[in-house]
Amino acid sequence: MTINIGMTAVRGARPIRNKEVYDFHSNIVKDLTNNTSLEHYADVWKEWLKFSNNKSINGLNAFKNADYTQGTSQTFDHFILKHSKDRQIIVLEGDFQYHACLGKHIDFKYIPYPHHLEEHLDGLGLHALLISAPFSDFGCIHPDFEHIMKVCDVHDVPVCLDLAYWGIAKNIHIDLDKFPAIKEVTCSLSKPFFTLENHRVGIRFTKDYVDDGISMLNEVEMQNKFSMALGVEYMRHFSPDYNWKKYLQPYEKLCLDQDLVFSDSVIFALGDAERHDEFNRGIEGNFRVCISQYLSDC
Repeated sequence: MTINIGMTAVRGARPIRNKEVYDFHSNIVKDLTNNTSLEHYADVWKEWLKFSNNKSINGLNAFKNADYTQGTSQTFDHFILKHSKDRQIIVLEGDFQYHACLGKHIDFKYIPYPHHLEEHLDGLGLHALLISAPFSDFGCIHPDFEHIMKVCDVHDVPVCLDLAYWGIAKNIHIDLDKFPAIKEVTCSLSKPFFTLENHRVGIRFTKDYVDDGISMLNEVEMQNKFSMALGVEYMRHFSPDYNWKKYLQPYEKLCLDQDLVFSDSVIFALGDAERHDEFNRGIEGNFRVCISQYLSDC
């Protein structure tokens, strides 16, 4: 059967409806307890992030503070709240559109040409950057990522690194020790695992202690411990390579059949202006298509 993605493609980023994951969820919620500690939760996260054959992250041990978050969005909220008082919040054009929603209420700027980032900076210590890896609009690491991190270091621009796509990604290799501008790292399980998008299973790692609402709620043990426990069980059961191992062949076949360009994120491919113009997210000539619904089995 031929699927006409050009006619039925959807906007956004949805996990693949996977029967194996769905059944796992249905079984585990029957017996799950709420006794997961923050320390245990953070340890499992660190192990899971590094337990991969197709991507790597080094230097996470320098981020000694860890907090449960409601997905990655809660981290973004507090990063913006912290820095918007005396810095302009900057985001690369095409990145997670949630940032623009908050940007309506603060000093906010999209950067259209990141390889000329310095031209957009007004001086030392006046900006703060959020950036995703893989990059949201490309489904792969931003080609200017290392250059951007070096510029941020020189210009005292604190960076929040968004790893929300880690569980659907490959070919991403990040050494945090090389990029001192990165002050916060956040990740969640919403994109890799169907059923968890509604449980908001997130983590924030910071180099320095951050005295904000996230840390306060964690310190008084007001985290969503049900979601934490769910996340621990999922990370124990499914590696961060699981999606590419399961869907590599159908992903490639679908892209070839539909004349789509491969990405490094298994739920995304890149289309063209003729069929997918409505999916342009700001970057000229780039049309990210979410294909998870065509890989689903339930």
